[in-house]
Amino acid sequence: MMTDLFRFILLGGVLIYIIVIGVLMKRGKMNLKYSLVWFLTGIVLLICAAFPGIIRSFAKLIGVYSEVNVVFFLGVCFLLIIILSLTSIVSLQSERIRSLTQTQALLEKRVRDLEEKNEI
Repeated sequence: MMTDLFRFILLGGVLIYIIVIGVLMKRGKMNLKYSLVWFLTGIVLLICAAFPGIIRSFAKLIGVYSEVNVVFFLGVCFLLIIILSLTSIVSLQSERIRSLTQTQALLEKRVRDLEEKNEI
């Protein structure tokens, strides 16, 4: 069973987490497109903390005896989703950087060729 103290700590932590995400988005430090996974994670955790019956039902469904273990299990699952999302973003950005680097190199070569042509 989840104690009231743990529930209030979890609620407070999740609220702070959501507020921090909102502040980062407002200041432009976090792109909206990438923050949706973080925000969705916070909302799901907030719902689970506010209504512990959901966690109890889920614990019975998967055969876990302790609700706290389910909370930690869900936390690990959400972290894996976030890591997968960030890995996807990093891979895309890496490909974009490589493409931009190649384009810049071609443009620099073209400029050097034109400068050499004009000097002659």
